[in-house]
Amino acid sequence: MSYVFVADDFTGASDTLATLARIGLRARLFRDVPSAGDVAGLDAWGVATPARSLDRAAIEALGRRIGKGVAAHAPELVHVKVCSTFDSGPELGNIALFTQAIAKHSGIPDIAVVGGQPSLGRHAVFGTLFARGPDNAVHRIDRHPVMSRHPVTPMHEADLIRHLGRLGLERLHHVARCRQGGDFPRFYDVLEQADLTTVGRDLRASARRLVVMGPSSVAEAWFADHVGRHVAPSAASRSSSGPIFAFAGSRSSVTTAQIGAARMLACLPVDPRVMIDDGPAARQAFGWVKDRLERDQDVIVYLTAEQTGTITPAALACASAEFVRHVVRDCRPGGLIVAGGDTASAIVNAVAPDWLDHAGDVCAGVPILRSHVYGRELSLALKGGQMGDTDFFERAITAFGASQAQGGNRSRASPDRTQAAGGPP
Repeated sequence: MSYVFVADDFTGASDTLATLARIGLRARLFRDVPSAGDVAGLDAWGVATPARSLDRAAIEALGRRIGKGVAAHAPELVHVKVCSTFDSGPELGNIALFTQAIAKHSGIPDIAVVGGQPSLGRHAVFGTLFARGPDNAVHRIDRHPVMSRHPVTPMHEADLIRHLGRLGLERLHHVARCRQGGDFPRFYDVLEQADLTTVGRDLRASARRLVVMGPSSVAEAWFADHVGRHVAPSAASRSSSGPIFAFAGSRSSVTTAQIGAARMLACLPVDPRVMIDDGPAARQAFGWVKDRLERDQDVIVYLTAEQTGTITPAALACASAEFVRHVVRDCRPGGLIVAGGDTASAIVNAVAPDWLDHAGDVCAGVPILRSHVYGRELSLALKGGQMGDTDFFERAITAFGASQAQGGNRSRASPDRTQAAGGPP
């Protein structure tokens, strides 16, 4: 197996899976390191982890375990998939520590970093990261209207070499555009899509097994010269009839605007403390969802922006995952949409599909995944907090095939948009 990717959350993992599938490779995503039999016949495979939400001790232990598991497959390249904005902190979701642990325990000492993903509006030049914002303007990442104010891992440093050095990945050798790399570890600038072809060729020319950190552009670079079946993005129909259930754990301004524009869905805001308490208010919220799904109405539940006090992001993600697991198991929606990286990782682990395949695309960075859970097929779309345009949820509903009534009229003429008052109604 020449290409293995290990992602720090499920939304990023699904994007890399989609990138590989569009290239024409047979790829599959797992929740843990698979056996040799599980990956027989595949060109590439990946593991999605909850690393973004882990502290130093937990992320190092995870990297050690994953690295040892990957070593048995002897890959030519291990892609450590991180967010294209590289947001990370020394104590939480430390991507440098994660990458170094995987490298050490997979027996691959040479590390490289690919710094941009032009297909998503992420550009690295002179070691500095720029990213397109919700206003469609390109901002230096430390002045980005969203990422500079991220509630968990705000980006206050645009120099990625310095940023990664502070996280523990030191002495990165800068490789400017159209230049050849020297010593490892390396950092590659990527300004335009054509730069990825140069990066991929330079990495291959090293003739070494490598661990490469970066967004899905690592796959674009590595397979830039791949001659195969290029697959155009497509929409995937839902595998079974029924309404769509969406859950938004992300409280970013981008997701908030998308929820506000989601006129096709019945909307329920839930205070995070209600989700954590798992008491009568949470059960009432579940009943609200169940009632509307039974009426064949598309539904979104979203966490409000109230102060969470001592509630940790990991605890909130786990509580949200249990709520969603019960909805998927007991209400059997026709498809599942999740907004928020940490939330998506927790939810997929709670729902526990054995594997996920690429089945289509909602928009850049958000594919549709096919899985098998609770004895039936279920399609999912996992969205990072910053991904998608304002009409994301309506586009996702359409991509699932929800615009076509199945077996009768859909109850979507007047969806509920319930107002929160410290909890669900």
